[in-house]
Amino acid sequence: VLPTHFIQASCGTCHLSDLPQTPQLTRGRQLLAELNCQGCHKLPGVERPAMLGPDLSSIGTKVSREWIYKWLKQPRTVLDKDGNVTVNGYETEEEPRMPKFRLTEDELRALTAYLSLQKANPLVPYKISPAIVAAWSKNPELISQGELRFRQMFCSTCHSLAVTRAGETKLIGGDIGPELTKVGSKVNPDWLITWLRDPEGYLPHTRMPRYGWSDEDLYKVTQYITTKLVDSDLLSNVPKLEPPTEQEIQLGHRLFLEKGCASCHVIQGLNPQKDFGPDLSALGGKNASELEFGSAKIPHNLVSYIQAKLQDPSSVNPAARMPQYNWNPSDFDAITTALLSMKGPPPTSALQNLVVPRKDVAFHPTGSFAEVYERYKCYTCHKFNGYGGDLAPDLSYEGSRAQRQWLVEFLKNPQTLRPTLVLRMPQLNMSDKDAATLADYISMVLQHPAVNPATTDTKQFTPALAALGKQLYQVKYQCQSCHTIGSSGGYVGPNLNNAGGWLTPAWIEAWLKNPQALVADTIEPRRNCTEEETKALTAYLMTLRVGIKPQKTAGVSNAHLSAQGAGR
Repeated sequence: VLPTHFIQASCGTCHLSDLPQTPQLTRGRQLLAELNCQGCHKLPGVERPAMLGPDLSSIGTKVSREWIYKWLKQPRTVLDKDGNVTVNGYETEEEPRMPKFRLTEDELRALTAYLSLQKANPLVPYKISPAIVAAWSKNPELISQGELRFRQMFCSTCHSLAVTRAGETKLIGGDIGPELTKVGSKVNPDWLITWLRDPEGYLPHTRMPRYGWSDEDLYKVTQYITTKLVDSDLLSNVPKLEPPTEQEIQLGHRLFLEKGCASCHVIQGLNPQKDFGPDLSALGGKNASELEFGSAKIPHNLVSYIQAKLQDPSSVNPAARMPQYNWNPSDFDAITTALLSMKGPPPTSALQNLVVPRKDVAFHPTGSFAEVYERYKCYTCHKFNGYGGDLAPDLSYEGSRAQRQWLVEFLKNPQTLRPTLVLRMPQLNMSDKDAATLADYISMVLQHPAVNPATTDTKQFTPALAALGKQLYQVKYQCQSCHTIGSSGGYVGPNLNNAGGWLTPAWIEAWLKNPQALVADTIEPRRNCTEEETKALTAYLMTLRVGIKPQKTAGVSNAHLSAQGAGR
């Protein structure tokens, strides 16, 4: 009988899909997938990511042997003197995904030697124009200009940096890409320039888009990174590493396979071992007599065995190849629950009807859009018809929301719509052709079935109707509490300065009628506007255009609006 704390595991015997009533079981299954446990173990129903860790086929051109050695020795977070969780000395809320392997000194040196020789794509350094180097190399503004350009490109949308405020240092930024606080002490400067100019030239399947850097910007940013994002003490504790011997290289190659590194990392020409670790598909149904407890002083039952194995694999088997993870208590219990639920093949009788199949939401664009979509890695941040990231707005219905010309201009020069957001779309220096290709596809294909342009007659948007809409906006519904127009208003919702140049009339009408029908989790309240009010508000919002003088309103006097509290 399972302890009450793990009772959700019983549901997992029949229910192979996520259930809202079993959050601990669902979280455990998610962790098994996220941590790529399927890379070493047979785990039915657990999806395996394409590859959890970075491609190491050319790691030798990117970083030094000393950095590889230090990372292998201590890839995980450490505790500072005050007990705070830190990475490279900086406080963070998450553990690095790579666990710690129990490597001897000889194994450390051997694996370091092997990895340092991985140069599948030989580095061909990009040479910045000598004239630009000569013009900027002695300019006292070089580093500050590089930092400015780094920030203007919103690199922090995907990467985090350590920021010190009021004596407290924390990591600020996104986690799609690696943390960059000390990257200047990690990477080869020639590699950095070449990478920033053409990421896919080094890593064909990278999620980082190709920016249209000018040589001047490239020089400024790389100088900033290699001068300011550094730590002179980062490699101070690394022992002297002699030139690798053939014996070390061969041992490193063997260790890479035996330790399961190939289950998470790609090296060209190297195939990972299949089912590297024990089969866990029926672990939840095993008796204590079938388990190996070693000399561990723990109760001889399945729950205790699983938790001991997760907490310290060597406690039940000193020769265990499984690395050391540092789970937080809730994740520790979640994984235990998921493993307890695995009791062999899924039911084949009428119980199968309890299993809800997962919906296929793959998004497979074609043609010229697909080429541009892939080059700029739009899916890294945005979701398209259920596929992609959730860092930025879902674009599945963006064609119904945004006007085509606005899309073109925004893609070429992204402007913030929500001032309170820290993460912003980076400046990709997109060409006119690429912007038009994306805008055309979005406008024609990514449409919401509830938004019908044919039902919106813009000829009815008279100055008098717009004036009524302005009064409704400012007085009755007080939309300025959350939205900004000009220099006044709130910051909860998007800026509406250019609503008439950004949004389609049909989207505005549909949104005002029922915002949750378009975006289920929006915090926009449903006002139950009348049909006339909906049209009036739409007419007013369509007059708001940046760079164009707003249409003069009529039919409601300024004195009347003022008396009703307009413009406050």
